[in-house]
Amino acid sequence: MKNSIYRISALLALVLAIGTLPAFAGGKNDDAKKRPKNTGILTVKTTPDARTVKVDGQVLGMSGVEEAAEFWLSPGFHTLEVEGPNGKSFIKQVEIRKDTRNCVCLKIVERTETEACPYNVSVDGPDKVLEGDLITFASIDAMDYPTPLNYVWKVSPSAAKVTSGFGTSAITVDTSGLGGQTITAELDVSDGLYAKECGQRLPVSTIVESLPPIEAIKFDEFESKAFDDDKARLDSFAVQLQNSPDAQGYIIMYQGTDTNSIKNRNVDLLSKRTLDYLVNTRGIDPSRIVITKWGNRPTTTYELWLIPPGAKTPVPND
Repeated sequence: MKNSIYRISALLALVLAIGTLPAFAGGKNDDAKKRPKNTGILTVKTTPDARTVKVDGQVLGMSGVEEAAEFWLSPGFHTLEVEGPNGKSFIKQVEIRKDTRNCVCLKIVERTETEACPYNVSVDGPDKVLEGDLITFASIDAMDYPTPLNYVWKVSPSAAKVTSGFGTSAITVDTSGLGGQTITAELDVSDGLYAKECGQRLPVSTIVESLPPIEAIKFDEFESKAFDDDKARLDSFAVQLQNSPDAQGYIIMYQGTDTNSIKNRNVDLLSKRTLDYLVNTRGIDPSRIVITKWGNRPTTTYELWLIPPGAKTPVPND
């Protein structure tokens, strides 16, 4: 009579996103006004129970269950540890990127089974992530096996870049440029002894949602008066440019058709004075300022725009 193996196994499966320093552990609101500068977000969710989360050996708090817990961390590599059942822990080095979310999901499955195979594993991943996030697909079995397991991963589409984890129980995948697609990770696991009877091929898929389009931001619009009055509005624009070092300043000027505008508010002269003021008085790099003239209005008018990286320049309105 063939002997079978009776055991209780606890399986942990992980999905990872981004992180930072333990000192920045935060709440569940990714509020840009509250989040420390130069940080990323590590989110941790476990099923079915909350588990203790450590980063670089320091306890940050508990994982979320219904909703992932969020922790703010500094960019770079950190050691994540999520405590599991029976004294087991999931330990993984994770990469944190500025202003990016790194999602980690752990599923703990306990079952009693009778089978001849000496191992059984499970793999899991997040249902959805945003383009640019890092995903970690992982499979961990809390059982001790008599021989080491071999992990072979295949990821599709081919544009999905595996940044770490080949040959281990967890891989991290970069989703940059994959918005609107589905990433599938397939794990082929065996122990070299019972591969024919017990080898398992386990697929898991994650939808990568596209980032919303980046739009130009209209900062201000005003009719030109005396240039000293115009400078007060330009001062506010200069401050915003200094606070947004990656943005381009884009100024649209409309020539007024009334007598005062034609005589005293000529856009050719005003555009030169405006550029000179922003560069030489307010200290803005001239390469960050574009001034364009477009059409007519009843009075000479400014439109001030901020153009974030990746945004299209606005189309002026007559």
